Amino acid sequence: MSELVVAIYQNGVFKPLQTINLPDHQRVKLEIIPEGETSLVESQKRALLELAGMGNSGLTDGARKHNAYLYQKDS
Repeated sequence: MSELVVAIYQNGVFKPLQTINLPDHQRVKLEIIPEGETSLVESQKRALLELAGMGNSGLTDGARKHNAYLYQKDS
């Protein structure tokens, strides 16, 4: 199970801003993304999706015309 939890870091402890359904002493992994950097992370995700060809190009024949799009050559 994976979920996004918003928390505050205070006095060396992460304090969730919502109720968490975990038993005491449950080990978890945390990815720390300061709130001010959220827009940076989202813009990086959008850029990577566009580079991967998943942006708003409207192209629906990527498999058929793979070489034409990737290498700018005729298929």
